[in-house]
Amino acid sequence: MEVPFYTHLALNIAYVILFAMLGLFTLFIHIPSEEAIWVSYRKSRKTLGGAFLLMTAYCILRSIHPQYLDEYVDFWLLTVVSLLFSWLNYTSFLYLINTEHTIRKHFIIDGLIPISLMIVLGLLGEFLPAYHEMFKVGLGVVFMAKSMRMFYVCDQEWKRVYREQQNYYDKEIDITWMRVLVWLTFALGISSLVALYLPAIHLIYCCAAPLVFVYMVGKVVNYLPRKIMIMRGQEQNSKDEQSKAQASQKANLEAKIGAQVERWVQEKRYCKAELSIKEVAIQIGTNHTYLSQYLNDHLQVTFQTWLNTLRIEESKRILITENIPIEETGIRVGIPESYNFSRWFKVVTGTTPLRYRREEKMKQ
Repeated sequence: MEVPFYTHLALNIAYVILFAMLGLFTLFIHIPSEEAIWVSYRKSRKTLGGAFLLMTAYCILRSIHPQYLDEYVDFWLLTVVSLLFSWLNYTSFLYLINTEHTIRKHFIIDGLIPISLMIVLGLLGEFLPAYHEMFKVGLGVVFMAKSMRMFYVCDQEWKRVYREQQNYYDKEIDITWMRVLVWLTFALGISSLVALYLPAIHLIYCCAAPLVFVYMVGKVVNYLPRKIMIMRGQEQNSKDEQSKAQASQKANLEAKIGAQVERWVQEKRYCKAELSIKEVAIQIGTNHTYLSQYLNDHLQVTFQTWLNTLRIEESKRILITENIPIEETGIRVGIPESYNFSRWFKVVTGTTPLRYRREEKMKQ
């Protein structure tokens, strides 16, 4: 059943208002100061806000010139804009979790290639009107493939960040909602594609989509203020009481587990792969909360940074004294993935393992 023109117009106007409000809200509410620590978060907010403003512009154009668009062109433009919107959401999410996934490196494969392919398919369909249905299927396949890749990358990155999050002292910060957001966004993208092929359920999608968008913006905007509150201890006692408690706790921790930590390091037990903070705490003779507090308060590092710094220091010795491949060195110190080993080596030393080995051997 074809949706009446005025119903389309009313939906477009409603979406213009919704997208404009969400875009402006995301761009201007609770934006942090220009501190380096919040660079990724600011990029996430700007990307997400830009995505909503893009959809605002698109809905305005649909409201002004609907009569110029035949069914095929309307389908084509909608799939391209939807894919672009999904890609911006995907990029925003990766910025939000401060991912290892190199967004700039994958800019072409994640954005330019699929969007360009959809544009080419749409243009070919314009010159070959007899094959409109075939090209619509092709557009749907590209959209589906790209949506599945975005979902997979975001879900895998969330799992990695969640594992690392358990090793931070600020473990009260709940990031489970981020995975919920990934699943909802993926479901929304697939639903939008289904709605294109089955216009009868389009109204259902139009009613469900705003709920997901509002949830998305509310969670993203609320994420930073909650994190700042936890970091500053505003959910605990007053600053004076907190300082006294932390000073006492720090002294107790240093006396209680400092020697055990030092002994564990001397035995080089950090070279085992996939160590969790709970496992290390058991080996040391404490629990993961005390170990995390000790590392944060006494050494001013997170568990993951402390562990991988120890591994890289040991790898520096191996690179100089033993003539083994770089990959094997990473395995020996507990970082079997060559990419992660090289990344952590550069974070700690400022150079790559191969360059470090060459420079040190030249000094000998």
